[in-house]
Amino acid sequence: MTTFTRLLAVFTFLLLLYTAIPYITTSGTNLAPVEPVPQRVRIIGYDRDQMFGTWLPGVRESVVEASGATDPYSGEPLDLSTAEVDHILPLSAAWDLGAHRWTALERIEFANDPANLVLVNRAENQQKSDQLPSQWLPTNRSVRCWYVGRLFDVAAAYELPLPEQDIRAGRRSCGLAIL
Repeated sequence: MTTFTRLLAVFTFLLLLYTAIPYITTSGTNLAPVEPVPQRVRIIGYDRDQMFGTWLPGVRESVVEASGATDPYSGEPLDLSTAEVDHILPLSAAWDLGAHRWTALERIEFANDPANLVLVNRAENQQKSDQLPSQWLPTNRSVRCWYVGRLFDVAAAYELPLPEQDIRAGRRSCGLAIL
């Protein structure tokens, strides 16, 4: 088994693990600890395709296969003909928060990490764009804490800080005290 095949198998397993039950909420629990920063500072030079590459073979297909019939962000049925894979922690936000210092391989790994991927309707993905929790939360209130929990988990796993206002918005979404 090649290294690439092993990596693909691990990604597929993690994808199934993270997307199998998208409606689990973490209300009343703690979110992954992330370093706060005063604000998100836009870093020039961001180019999605050039900086984060394309989908690794099988990753996008695995996200589609693991998705349910419902868009977790809106609660509406998924339209598979137009559905898009969303990066829960947007690539441009990651770039601004520290990914600009990563190697190309680290950025490709981040862009293809199943923990950061979810299938949603195009309209929801376009509305969210590159916004973080202080600017955008899912319209489906029952999954807001799940969404924020995943975003915090990804930020913590990649040692990316989050702006203070996004930490506050995330904690509020999960019914946690604002620190």
